[in-house]
Amino acid sequence: MDCLHIRKMEETDKEFIIGLSTRFTDFDFLEWRDPQVMKDAQLKMAKDAVHSNDPDSDIFVVEDEGKNLLGFLHMTKNVDYFSGEEQGYISSIAVAKEGEGKGIARKLMEKAEEWTRNKGYKQLTLNVFAQNERAINLYKKFNFENEIVKMVKEL
Repeated sequence: MDCLHIRKMEETDKEFIIGLSTRFTDFDFLEWRDPQVMKDAQLKMAKDAVHSNDPDSDIFVVEDEGKNLLGFLHMTKNVDYFSGEEQGYISSIAVAKEGEGKGIARKLMEKAEEWTRNKGYKQLTLNVFAQNERAINLYKKFNFENEIVKMVKEL
């Protein structure tokens, strides 16, 4: 197996990151969600992230020894509404199809924890759609727990 390396995003990585935004819609949404609107929103979020100068935000990429990009992680700061405590927040995490099954998601999750600890935060948070079972199963492996559940009723 190739040796994997995680590093901060460089200018030349932006197109790869934006291209991976399609991975965030690889599951079935609730019927009332328009799939094209969701794809467009994910694309906008990726473009905003790679062009951000937020000092509380970092993007990391994973590459193999051949310098092939296989995934990325976007970390930001979150402030808990109830306590006011600052937390690490996984804004985005994605693995390219050709990187699946190589431990890349695990390495990115470990990087997210490292980033959060280095910032002095005591919690690492993220949001995930309930229908994205693959992602939820990954997060459970890293001991994430449900805290707040958003309920929706289509009228």
